[in-house]
Amino acid sequence: MVASNILRRGMFAALCVFSTGTFADAISIRADEWLPYNGPTTKKPPGYMIELAEKIAVANGHTVTYATMPWDDAVAAVRRGGHDCVVGALKSDAEGFAFPNESWGMSQSAFYTLDDSKWRYNGIDSLANMRLAVIESYSYSDEVDAYVEKFKDDPARIVMISSAGRAQMNAVSRLISKKADVLVEDINVAKLTIGKLNLSDRVVMADVATEPEPLYIACTPADPRGKKYADMFSEGIAKLRASGELATILDKYNLSDWAATE
Repeated sequence: MVASNILRRGMFAALCVFSTGTFADAISIRADEWLPYNGPTTKKPPGYMIELAEKIAVANGHTVTYATMPWDDAVAAVRRGGHDCVVGALKSDAEGFAFPNESWGMSQSAFYTLDDSKWRYNGIDSLANMRLAVIESYSYSDEVDAYVEKFKDDPARIVMISSAGRAQMNAVSRLISKKADVLVEDINVAKLTIGKLNLSDRVVMADVATEPEPLYIACTPADPRGKKYADMFSEGIAKLRASGELATILDKYNLSDWAATE
């Protein structure tokens, strides 16, 4: 009887280990650095979307592995199933991906210039004599994207910034060094980047470039797990909003809940 009980306990322990290994996933998230949405690989700071993903994953018995890589590489890797999700995606960035029903933020882009510039946006033609700094593979709006695609090989019109490394800081530096005349960037990202560089008195918003659009965590279309994670993240953010934890996380980044303005 004693031997039998020991055997049963051993089988139960082994089953528990097997079950944990089977159902506890390490969810792999990739994107390029885009604070306040997601930070560097060191996660110092992580960015609020990474904090949300980790909270929701842990609550569902999973973990998150996160690292940065160039944006187009991240999207391609998740599309083929090499990683599970990207963060900070517009739906136009990741067509065919599994998206949660709940958005994870709102993005609105603006044009930035040096403080002594008189330039203002007055339709796409007003960019004709300006060197516009954009980040490689980023999507801004249908109009801006079409303009970038048309003139991407003309350095008198488009200054292309690699999405690898500190792309936003590199873009701002092009303005400061007068290698570009105008920068287009997400308002939250630009505000944080310009503030971090102590350039708020030199680099200013000239005009709004786009209407607000919802941002998401977007998961792989290559495997059923993508839809499973998207559903989990959708339910999870609704719970974090209801509990007040979402507001607490956003407050650390001087942001407020976008749902109040949607």
